[in-house]
Amino acid sequence: MTGSPLRPDATTTLRIDSAEDLRQQLRDNLRRSFRPVLVVLSGNQMGQRVTADRTLLIGRDPQADLVLTDAGVSWRHARLEDQGDAWVLIDLKSTNGTSVNGKGGTEFRLAANDKIIFARTVVRFEVQDQQDEAYNAQLEQLLNIDDLSGLLIRRRFEAEVNVLLGQCKLQGRPLGMLVMDLDGIKKINDTHGHLFGAYTIGEAGRIIGRILEGRGIGSRFGGDEYLAALPGLDRDATAAVGEEIRAAIAAHPFQREDVQLFPGISVGVGSFPQDASTQEALFEHADKALYRAKQAGKNRVSF
Repeated sequence: MTGSPLRPDATTTLRIDSAEDLRQQLRDNLRRSFRPVLVVLSGNQMGQRVTADRTLLIGRDPQADLVLTDAGVSWRHARLEDQGDAWVLIDLKSTNGTSVNGKGGTEFRLAANDKIIFARTVVRFEVQDQQDEAYNAQLEQLLNIDDLSGLLIRRRFEAEVNVLLGQCKLQGRPLGMLVMDLDGIKKINDTHGHLFGAYTIGEAGRIIGRILEGRGIGSRFGGDEYLAALPGLDRDATAAVGEEIRAAIAAHPFQREDVQLFPGISVGVGSFPQDASTQEALFEHADKALYRAKQAGKNRVSF
């Protein structure tokens, strides 16, 4: 028996009720296969990518879907809307306006590779398939992740902290910060060579990353220094995370080529708003606390 309604054979033609149904099916298939992405080409958030799978709010508002910390960008600058047959960018009466490919306006139907300018920040509208997305995910990791430790690079960390601090201010929540420095790296380098020092720095960064996962973000600040930001944590709770990191590194078996290594870590603690009201002042407070930890004998946590 052929032509079963449950399993049509090769000679069966499935009926499509109308040409419009066919066009809609094709549109739906294309939309599932290709997704628009906003890519920040310049400015504080350079390299950041946001997939447009819904309406997106763009602006300095920390609750926006694409947060741009450029001072010339309005709090709620623009909105990207899916209007069925096109993605449309709508300027929300911003102070400095919006332009696409050099032309100003209030509403723009976007096409692939259009360049959007918000104040001093340039964003490209891309349309990507799954292969593009996988490639660009790898590219974003190369741009933003320190390959030795797996933590964020300093530039991306600072941009993320700026956003986190804005969110915490709006929500009335604290934001903790840790400034950390490995103890004993110079001795490891002098005794065993810089490859052993690099191994220790990378391994310590991965330990820090595992402890921070789901709680905050971390960065290798440079050399054997690290930073962490912990939204929602006051000074005492931040210090507890610092102690967790210190204990984990003290207990970890650092070993390379049958050589056992024994680094420690000194940790300085600060928290918004208890200790500082700006990102720079918060870092400075935690950095001074790190200095006190070093002066007190190293391998300890200090406020």
